[in-house]
Amino acid sequence: MVVYADLLFFENLLANCFILKLTSMMSGLPAKLWRIVLSSSAGALYAVFAVIMWSNPLIASLPVKILFSMLMVLIAFRVKSTADLLRRWGIMLLTAFMLGGCTYAISGLFGGSMLTYGGLMYLSPQGVLKAFLFAAGICVMLVRPIGRILSGKAVREGNIVLVNVTLGKRSARFNALIDTGNSLIDPLTGYPVIIVEAESVKNIVPPEIYDFFLSNGAPDREMGPDINPLWKSRMHLIPFKSIGRENGILAGFRPDAIRVLHGNSFKEIKNAIIGICGIKLSSNSRYTALLGPASLANI
Repeated sequence: MVVYADLLFFENLLANCFILKLTSMMSGLPAKLWRIVLSSSAGALYAVFAVIMWSNPLIASLPVKILFSMLMVLIAFRVKSTADLLRRWGIMLLTAFMLGGCTYAISGLFGGSMLTYGGLMYLSPQGVLKAFLFAAGICVMLVRPIGRILSGKAVREGNIVLVNVTLGKRSARFNALIDTGNSLIDPLTGYPVIIVEAESVKNIVPPEIYDFFLSNGAPDREMGPDINPLWKSRMHLIPFKSIGRENGILAGFRPDAIRVLHGNSFKEIKNAIIGICGIKLSSNSRYTALLGPASLANI
């Protein structure tokens, strides 16, 4: 059997990018495109070398495969702890098995067949593209429900939870709606944004900062010299698009701590930004914030 290294590399690169993107969606945590491409390239290079050096059993051995798959996770995501690494690695393996299994099962319907070479598994070209596309569609449909099952959270879409935000010696509490429609991400840090009505955090921010928030960080209104430099380092301007508004700007800040009531205790939400909006989010005031699933991934 003839295996072309360039085709093998690009096929693995495409498949790895798709797997890592699904892993990001399933875990509810964002990953930057350049990190996904870099990680996928490392995995694709490993596949090529595993075929070229097929006579060396160490290259395609299980320990080496495990190490390379963990390396891909470390490159693609900002891993904070060993537990976080193992969790994302497990989700990536589940995604890869799901995609590979679906492709294998569907390829038989289109005349594809399985081949093994150098300790790795390949699909014959016939019928594989259609099978892969069908399998990719199935995985996309399954990724959200499986992600919710894996999260095991008591907080789910449509639920309203109590949130506590701390800034210095002051704190604010408000109700937040779990909303999958809130996928807003700060482009500078990659952190998810919790959208909060300005009134809910009025008592923990200085008046001049509050006025700036109400202006939604308008480009024609610069932060004046009277604003504390420490506050400037906390503040973020987050671009967004919505119906009727193509180039909106949402002003936000990083508090000292964000905690959400989970069960009978408060759990800390790490690496999130409070985005301030000047409109009412609920007509009956049942909640004053929108909390996306990405913010809850690490609690």
